[in-house]
Amino acid sequence: MEDRRAEKSCEQACESLKRQDYEMTLKHCTEALLSLGQYSMADFPGPCPLEIESIKIESLLYRIASFLQLKNYGQADEDCRHVLGEGLAKGDGAFQAVLCCMQLKGKLQLVSSILAKSLTGESLNGMVTKDLTRLKTLLTETEPQMIRLYPDYSLGSCNGWHFRPPPRGITSSEEYTLCKRFLEQGICRYGAQCTSAHSQEELAEWQKRYASRLIKLKQQNENKQLSGSYMETLIEKWMNSLSPEKVLSECIEGVKVEHNPDLSVTVNTKKSHQTWTFALTCKPARMLYRVALLYDAHRPHFSIIAISAGDSTTQVSQEVPENCQEWIGGKMAQNGLDHYVYKVGIAFNTEIFGTFRQTIVFDFGLEPVLMQRVMIDAASTEDLEYLMHAKQQLVTTAKRWDSSSKTIIDFEPNETTDLEKSLLIRYQIPLSADQLFTQSVLDKSLTKTNYQSRLHDLLYIEEIAQYKEVSKFNLKVQLQILASFMLTGVSGGAKYAQNGQLFGRFKLTETLSEDTLAGRLVMTKVNAVYLLPVPKEKLVQTQGTKEKVYEATIEEKTKEYIFLRISRECCEELNLRPDYDTQVCSEVR
Repeated sequence: MEDRRAEKSCEQACESLKRQDYEMTLKHCTEALLSLGQYSMADFPGPCPLEIESIKIESLLYRIASFLQLKNYGQADEDCRHVLGEGLAKGDGAFQAVLCCMQLKGKLQLVSSILAKSLTGESLNGMVTKDLTRLKTLLTETEPQMIRLYPDYSLGSCNGWHFRPPPRGITSSEEYTLCKRFLEQGICRYGAQCTSAHSQEELAEWQKRYASRLIKLKQQNENKQLSGSYMETLIEKWMNSLSPEKVLSECIEGVKVEHNPDLSVTVNTKKSHQTWTFALTCKPARMLYRVALLYDAHRPHFSIIAISAGDSTTQVSQEVPENCQEWIGGKMAQNGLDHYVYKVGIAFNTEIFGTFRQTIVFDFGLEPVLMQRVMIDAASTEDLEYLMHAKQQLVTTAKRWDSSSKTIIDFEPNETTDLEKSLLIRYQIPLSADQLFTQSVLDKSLTKTNYQSRLHDLLYIEEIAQYKEVSKFNLKVQLQILASFMLTGVSGGAKYAQNGQLFGRFKLTETLSEDTLAGRLVMTKVNAVYLLPVPKEKLVQTQGTKEKVYEATIEEKTKEYIFLRISRECCEELNLRPDYDTQVCSEVR
């Protein structure tokens, strides 16, 4: 009976506080505490029933709020110490349970708002401020606790739910039950922690929430399968293919790619925002079916923000959802145009330093799928200066020959295995040191997210450092064409060219020795040379055409000479004949 009177007084105190009748609130709170016949929680030698403790804490909190509004800071501080000292002393979680229960019922906000107002708008002495601040912190921490204990809590307020979140671990809505004790006595010792419903209305809501959760889980799984299957399948196919360039490629026939700004960007602020715009001109016109961000490592930092389609003068915006990772198209009307232009916007955001990479794929329904790689390096000014210094040490005087600047004629027959070819295509060495010295190289610790890119960068740096050394042997030389040659010494013997091939010999400008780093690399690592013929008369190169570079394998190395095996195709195109000389520029590989 005492409990029921105390509970009623506590409810009346809450209603009075809502009406801002603070004198009446104090009266009802005092009645509730006196009805229990106790004022100190320490008087309970054993576990205090949760419903009694709930009434005590609620009443004290309402009293604190009322005293603050009535400017009686001394009494407010005294009650505050009771709550902090006695309510938390037991450490059994009961205090937090009561706060959670008040939060669920919307009662805690009344006290929290008054506390916040008093701490910011009133001149309080140091001790009172300290105690009230501690109490306010405890009340503020209740919201995250609710979300952790009840994952549905943060959704409940916006979904129109009126009761406690249902207990977890239920596999059927039929498993929810009514609390017999609460229905019979109006009190439950477990309070908000009770796993049974306290009314028919609460039970009905729990069953509705269970059904709603099942629908959401089904939708999430379907969306995950839809978004994950395409990207994961594409990555797996690319990684397992012996010809990865036939699955993904940075250029495809009939599609011209323009981008702004550069694909590689460096910033010196921790909080950074960047956008890229890709213009894809398709001639003849073709349908764009998908745009997707391929990799998960830095996915939270990248998103597709805009897509439009049309001709070179008129663009029609397409619907793009917020934080889009995969856009599905294929519905644009091309109206018989002979060309079509797509514009795609990619956004990047970060609030941390680091090196962030992403690959964007543009799927026109055919393989290879067009891809573009972007990278942003966010580093402090000091780190950027250090990286710039390191770059300067590795920048070579001449640009390395590759397919973007030259037409490479590979040596045939090619003894490179399919696996080696696929790896060379998949992991191409960056042409610029700007792509190598990034913030990821400076990371002092390896993590699950950075170790792969960091090790790749370090291997690339080692590769380009080695190239800088061996580039000392990139020469403009007189190449002596031979049908055969003979070596003396341990590895001596005669070699004869066959099947239309010939040998070439050129003299080195310095002695080849394993005592030097460059010499050791050439002796142990270099297996081929690129040859660029030097015309006798300077030719005017047509714009858009590339010079042909021929690959020749190294047959033998001596201290003064390198002997090359020249392919039949090279011999025929350059009209090479034995015992003649030709001038070439050479680049060791």
